[in-house]
Amino acid sequence: MKKNKNKNSTLSLDETKKKKKSSLSEEDLQGIDIVQRNREELKDERDKRINSKFERNASGQMIEAPQVRYKISGKALAIIVVIVVVIAWLLYDIGPIFGIHIKPVSSNIEDNKIEFVTKESDIYGEYNNELFVFSKNIITTYNERCEVTWTHSFSDSFTPKIYVKGKYMLVTNNSTGTLYLFENSKEILNKKIDGTIKNVFLDKYGNMAIEYSANSGYNNMVSVYNKKGENRYDTFLSQEGIIALEMLNNAEKVVFCEAVTNSSTIGVKFRVIDISKNEDEMLKDLVTLDNSFVYNFFVDKKDIYALLDNKIVKIDINSGDVETIKEFNDTSLMYVSINKDYFTTLDRNIENNNYVVDNVGYSQNRVAQTTLELPPKSMIISGFVNYFIYQDHIQIYNKWGVDLGSREISFTPKKAITFNHGKSLALIYTNKIYIVNL
Repeated sequence: MKKNKNKNSTLSLDETKKKKKSSLSEEDLQGIDIVQRNREELKDERDKRINSKFERNASGQMIEAPQVRYKISGKALAIIVVIVVVIAWLLYDIGPIFGIHIKPVSSNIEDNKIEFVTKESDIYGEYNNELFVFSKNIITTYNERCEVTWTHSFSDSFTPKIYVKGKYMLVTNNSTGTLYLFENSKEILNKKIDGTIKNVFLDKYGNMAIEYSANSGYNNMVSVYNKKGENRYDTFLSQEGIIALEMLNNAEKVVFCEAVTNSSTIGVKFRVIDISKNEDEMLKDLVTLDNSFVYNFFVDKKDIYALLDNKIVKIDINSGDVETIKEFNDTSLMYVSINKDYFTTLDRNIENNNYVVDNVGYSQNRVAQTTLELPPKSMIISGFVNYFIYQDHIQIYNKWGVDLGSREISFTPKKAITFNHGKSLALIYTNKIYIVNL
């Protein structure tokens, strides 16, 4: 027999709440409602804080936040484009010096050559970062892609001397005393000097310091002209010839080195011409170095850095004090050169049976050291890039010793010229010119 379930024995949840509410006073019920509403508001507020679409307004209420749309102004976009272009240009222009290429580079020198029959009297060099060739009375320039960029033919046939400084090229006919000055491949001066030209020196402003024997009777003098051919000043020298010369401060000052042979001791003398001084003080003897010969020198601020036959020295222009930077007493030294940033030496390491190339700053800080298994036939030190030419290949390093690769060749060229800021090397053979690019 089934027992009947008592419906009143069990109350639902709602009935329980109703029963509890019925037992509470009106004030208690209002308090409970307030607590519940506060709980619901707090929950809604937490949800809105989590949701980034809402924010609190000035009254403290949470409202739906407006959608943020990021817009780039035209000025900002232009700046971004310029930055991207500059970075791309730097990678294209400077990247190869560090072994970075944004376009493929052929390692086969046959892919970049100029068919050209050379002669012993031809002259080669760098002008406006391009290769120039003087042959058969014509100057021709080539870019790194072997394309002809400029030609100039002279009406008179003569064997010239050619001097280059940046955008200026000076061609001299020493037998007639005629000067031809070019600026950015355009002839700007054709001038005849009254005398026999011995030597000419250029600066980056187009000033010309001309050493010559005047027809008026002066055997040796230096005259400085500006690029318009106007004479700025003259200096009368001794009978000794000038070995090297550099103009400073737009030719306001001239530093030069001349041979000393009129005594029992053969050597060199550094002298300074300063037109800011009184006339009797314009020409000053700086220092004489006995038993020495100068191969090359350059001026950096107040110091002269000179490569002698047995050492590298620094000479103070103001005092004449001489400081030895590097001596070459070691018989293992095979090569040495100087440039504006550092000097380079090649030494044979007898103990390890190899060869060491050192790039060293003038404050004796080592820039890089490279070890070679065999000595090169020749070396070309070109600022940021150094080329080591062997019988069957060319090895390339930058100034910091980073290996930039090699190029195979059939045999050593008769001459090699760097251009394009050192990133291109022209290998000159009898019947062609190869151009090696980084």
